[in-house]
Amino acid sequence: MHSRLPLACRSLTVGVLLSALLAGCSASVEPDEAPRPSKPALASTPAPESSATSEPKEFSLMVTGDVLVHPPLLEQARSAAKSGNGKDYDFSALLAGLKPYANDADAALCNLETPIGTPPYSGYPRFTVPAQILSDLKSIGYDGCTTATNHTVDAGTSGVNRTLDALEEQELFATGSYRSKKEAQEPPIIQIDGIKLGVIASTFSLNGLPEAADWQVDTGVDAQKLIQRGKSARQDGADVVVAAIHDGTEYSNRPTAQQRKLGRELAESGVFDFIYMHHTHSALPIEKHDGTWIVYGLGNSVAKHATKTILNREGISVKATFSHDEKSGDWKVSQLQWVPHMLSQSPVAWCQVFEASACLPEADAKSSLARTTATVNAYGAFDDGLEDWKIE
Repeated sequence: MHSRLPLACRSLTVGVLLSALLAGCSASVEPDEAPRPSKPALASTPAPESSATSEPKEFSLMVTGDVLVHPPLLEQARSAAKSGNGKDYDFSALLAGLKPYANDADAALCNLETPIGTPPYSGYPRFTVPAQILSDLKSIGYDGCTTATNHTVDAGTSGVNRTLDALEEQELFATGSYRSKKEAQEPPIIQIDGIKLGVIASTFSLNGLPEAADWQVDTGVDAQKLIQRGKSARQDGADVVVAAIHDGTEYSNRPTAQQRKLGRELAESGVFDFIYMHHTHSALPIEKHDGTWIVYGLGNSVAKHATKTILNREGISVKATFSHDEKSGDWKVSQLQWVPHMLSQSPVAWCQVFEASACLPEADAKSSLARTTATVNAYGAFDDGLEDWKIE
């Protein structure tokens, strides 16, 4: 595992990649554990240029599905906080299973489904959740989140701004929603071991709610527009570009025809090095198309749906390792690894299902593993090189 260099809040030009962070990303806004040595705190100055001989030849990125804090998870976190730890909400037990995986990658990105709010918090159809979820994500190793989802504007402009303020306070990278037009125009680039990673996020819908301005949220699943955004990130200095798309049919185990067409068009463009999707609250297949990996659905990281289906308790996390080809100068995914999980019932917790654990009954873990494996491999991912991600 590489040590991490600082991540930018939303960086932005090559010359000011990190200097903007502690000054804060410009905006018009409304009012645990110690850091791990492998993930040093964010800095306000750019990392020095590396010599050709010391430049990293690879880095790894972990991506996970929706962080969807339903009211039962709020109650669980509030009860956990009564242990006298000084928190109003404590999500650490809910998230604990993810920690070794986040620590095994050079950067870890979540998808923050809902806006940060103020009490009283709310659930479906218009969510608000406490900011404590972000500090607990940070404490287990996350470096940022995408924020373009169908619930992004559930709490209006104040919710968008509050969410980005809270992410910035935790020094977490964010892209997909914005507090100002200027912020929306800044390239969505983070730096990992000196490598600039562009993250192009977008959502298919805002559930019929209006944006305050057309720049507030990255919306739309038009392939050509996404490709153009990817090209712009390249022009702004991104070495690697990934797409994070919020799309699909809920509680399904296959992508829609439109979703698969989109993934393949993005892959065929040559602009994106890796493509992943979320929204369905269920695991979907992984496919290698035209030399590019596409993850059609990560499922939930954490959730507790009122809709009772086994599929919304299951999901996957993926680690993509990118390697540099010295001859071509290109970065490509040289290894793709996956770990399936199931959410336990009471209390809810993220539980890997590759191996037996105290987290789930053995029979539940085995049946979940068989079901999710069949889904993930529907398009031949294992024959194309997908590997199991197991922590020793």
